Amino acid sequence: KQEEDYEEEAIARTEFTDRIENFFEYDPLKAGQPSQFSIHLTDLTDGTPVEKAEVTLITRAKGGAEVMQTKARVGKVTGIYVADVAIPSKGDYDIEFHVKNAKIDERMALTDFKVE
Repeated sequence: KQEEDYEEEAIARTEFTDRIENFFEYDPLKAGQPSQFSIHLTDLTDGTPVEKAEVTLITRAKGGAEVMQTKARVGKVTGIYVADVAIPSKGDYDIEFHVKNAKIDERMALTDFKVE
């Protein structure tokens, strides 16, 4: 089958807290397979990229228990972080982004992550 060869479109979302903008793209989530999240963080107080942050993605079953945590690594460009998220089972999940550096300690809980 040739259809399976094409690259699936990355999913892009932009979310905000009062303090930061989180623009992220990720590959469609499939059970047990890592999906790369490319996370671009901006400090809304001055419009600069968020640098030298510890970024943790906390995955929870929809409205329920924590499944796993994934620490992002710092990307090549300031303000960009990369996390490989491999959720073991199919279903609906919430992912909380925790962003922490010398100036910022923000939590952003997001819903609607579907794992096929």
